[in-house]
Amino acid sequence: MLDENIKPNQILKSIKGFKYPDIELVRWFFKSNLSELAHKKVLELGSHNGNNLSLFAGYDYECIGAELDEENVQNAKFNFDKVFGYENFKFFQADMRAFAAQHKGIESSVLLVPNVINYISKDDCRQMLSNLRKNRLYRYENGEFSHFFVRARSVKDYRYGKGKMVGNHSFILENDEFSGEKGLFCACYGQFELVRLLQDELNLFDFEVLESENLNSKANVFIKDSDIIVYGKIK
Repeated sequence: MLDENIKPNQILKSIKGFKYPDIELVRWFFKSNLSELAHKKVLELGSHNGNNLSLFAGYDYECIGAELDEENVQNAKFNFDKVFGYENFKFFQADMRAFAAQHKGIESSVLLVPNVINYISKDDCRQMLSNLRKNRLYRYENGEFSHFFVRARSVKDYRYGKGKMVGNHSFILENDEFSGEKGLFCACYGQFELVRLLQDELNLFDFEVLESENLNSKANVFIKDSDIIVYGKIK
């Protein structure tokens, strides 16, 4: 229930966690006229504090998020309930791989997978995508399709090669001293590789591919964040 003690001019600073959705996701949302869909149901894997889903909730979507970190889940529930006063939402504390394997029949019309597949192996990613379709977590039967957005780490990213290679363009970041991800698993993708994976497992079509690069400075070291963004339709 909306916290009436939060005044309109206090909404932004009352949000716990990220304040805004991914800017590329925002552009895609309006470019694709997703505010006008008849069936408004969105599923996000790696939903963090609900920052991306808040955009959809503002246009009367039913919002479902799966997030590994419990604090992020609680922040998402607080933001949707107390700050924005939204009602039609569910946030699950779950590994997205297990979520895709265990849940069935969600049939979302929009599927979001932003900034998370780089933290799991490519074999796990393929299996997760396969489960999303097999378990009908998005709509595709009877000639229907769903809208899809993914952001993945590129082979051009600063973190590429910063540690022991443990798979195809995949590393344990033993030598990453500056990005804050030392010791973590990192899977990087090429454009063709990512598109082929999505076509194989989700029947991706009518899509666009973008590159997003940002240069940050930490301790006088320039860090290039390089991502591949793919959005389109799946069936």
